[in-house]
Amino acid sequence: MIKIKYHYTDDFRLKGFTLKGHAEYAEYGYDIVCSAVTSNAIGVDNSLNLLAKVEFESEIGQEGMIECIVKESCLNDKTDLLFEHFKLTMEMIKGQYPKNIKILKKYSLNSGFKASPKQTALPA
Repeated sequence: MIKIKYHYTDDFRLKGFTLKGHAEYAEYGYDIVCSAVTSNAIGVDNSLNLLAKVEFESEIGQEGMIECIVKESCLNDKTDLLFEHFKLTMEMIKGQYPKNIKILKKYSLNSGFKASPKQTALPA
C-alpha cells in the first residue's frame, strides 16, 4: 500500500508530500497504480523545480519513497495550484483503488499538529 502524508505550514498552507511504500496492485513493471502515483509525484516535483523555480526543504526520490517539501519562503500561487492538483489526483486514484493507497493524517511539520482522520481539507 502507498501511504501519502501531506505537509502543511503552521497556517495550514500545503507545502509538500511524502509517499512511502508500494501499491502492490500488480507485479513489478505492471503496477498501474504505482505508475500513476509515481508519475504524478515526479511531475509535480519537476514543475515546482523548473516552472515555479522553488527551493526545497526536502526532495527525496528513492525506491519506495518520494518526498517533496518546499521551503515556506517559496510558497506562492503556483505552488498552491500544483499541490492542490496533486491532492485532487491522489484522491481520484484512491477512489478507484482504495486498497492500494492510504492518505494518512495531515499535519504541520513545524507545530506537530495532527488533523482529525475524518478531516478532508484544510484551509488554503
